[in-house]
This record gives sequence, C-alpha cells and structure tokens, in this order.
Amino acid sequence: MPLPKHEYLSDVWKDGIFDDKVVFCTGGGGTICSAQVRALVHLGANACIVGRNVESTESMARDIATARTGAKVLGIGAVDVRKFESLEAAVGRCVKELGGIDFVMNNFPTKSKAPYHLNSFNEP
Repeated sequence: MPLPKHEYLSDVWKDGIFDDKVVFCTGGGGTICSAQVRALVHLGANACIVGRNVESTESMARDIATARTGAKVLGIGAVDVRKFESLEAAVGRCVKELGGIDFVMNNFPTKSKAPYHLNSFNEP
C-alpha cells in the first residue's frame, strides 16, 4: 500500500540526492528496512531488496516502487544470506538488471546472540 511521504521521509532531504544510485538491501521486506529503502527510492535511487519469502519480497518491492514515478525496485525472494551462493546470485541479478550497486544495507534477521562481526554465513 503506498504511504504518504511524511510517514517515511523528513523534509530535510533534498529530492534527487540519490539520482542514478542503486541500493541493495537484505531483509528489505521488513517494516524498518522497507521504510529506509522507500525513502532512498523517493530521493532518486533504484533498489534491490532480497528476502527469504518470494511473495512478500516481490510484493514489498512493487509497493516501494510507488514512492517515485519511474522507480525500478527489484524484489528477489528465496534468498538465504547465510549461503554465499544464494547471496552472490542475488547480487549478480541486481547488477545485471539495475546496472550496479552503490549502497548496501544489511538488515537480515539473525538468531545469533554473538556480536555481529562474529556471525557467520554458516549459522544454522
């Protein structure tokens, strides 16, 4: 569902500040992450969000794309960021379809209680 601008963006940001940039976001289908990506898209970026659930990730991508006419927002589901090959394939598709990656937002949920830098792709 499209959101009013005031619900995800402050007036301090200049429209177009992220023109021609691409953001890649893990966990982009979640509430916080989708709001962050939506703001960047509104400000000119195109985006690729990845998540585990195909339907919800693709649906959120379509919704985020409503933030700006002409926005390109790619939603890639069935991505397990703990598996390098899965993440590598998503990055490759993003680069192929959107032309590159300028910003990465790593927001995937983890069950680990270890400090972030000690987490592993091999977490069960």
